[in-house]
Amino acid sequence: MSRFRPPSLRSPRETLGGYMILPRLIDKVRLHALGKLPPEYLENLLKPGLTLDGRFLSFTGLEGEKLHRAILTTRTDEEVLAWVEQNAHPHSAEEIRKWAEAIDVYRPDPAMAQHRKTIYPEMASKIDVASVSVLDLIDMDEGRIPVP
Repeated sequence: MSRFRPPSLRSPRETLGGYMILPRLIDKVRLHALGKLPPEYLENLLKPGLTLDGRFLSFTGLEGEKLHRAILTTRTDEEVLAWVEQNAHPHSAEEIRKWAEAIDVYRPDPAMAQHRKTIYPEMASKIDVASVSVLDLIDMDEGRIPVP
């Protein structure tokens, strides 16, 4: 990935209704609709799997296409949150907090660590990318926190 922050793309740590990642998803979908989302972000946009987008979809039980439509047919974050709360699997605030915490404390296995090195080669030359959370990695890559 490149070391810049796309316009109006919030940190994956920012929350909405307790949901980490949701504000970033809103930004990514809206930037994509405007043709302003960098190409390296498109491959994983609201796709299932181990990416942050996929983890959010899995946890909430939402379908990526339906969330995409909901984001584009609403005007505010609060409207998106209301849609999510109506359509997602119900979770308590404590369950949502524990889910977010699990993402933050996760460290990759050797295969995923190698994958991180190919995605973030500049950072991998400076730090052990396997020793930091994916949230730190993204925030470092996008310039929100300094690379040690």
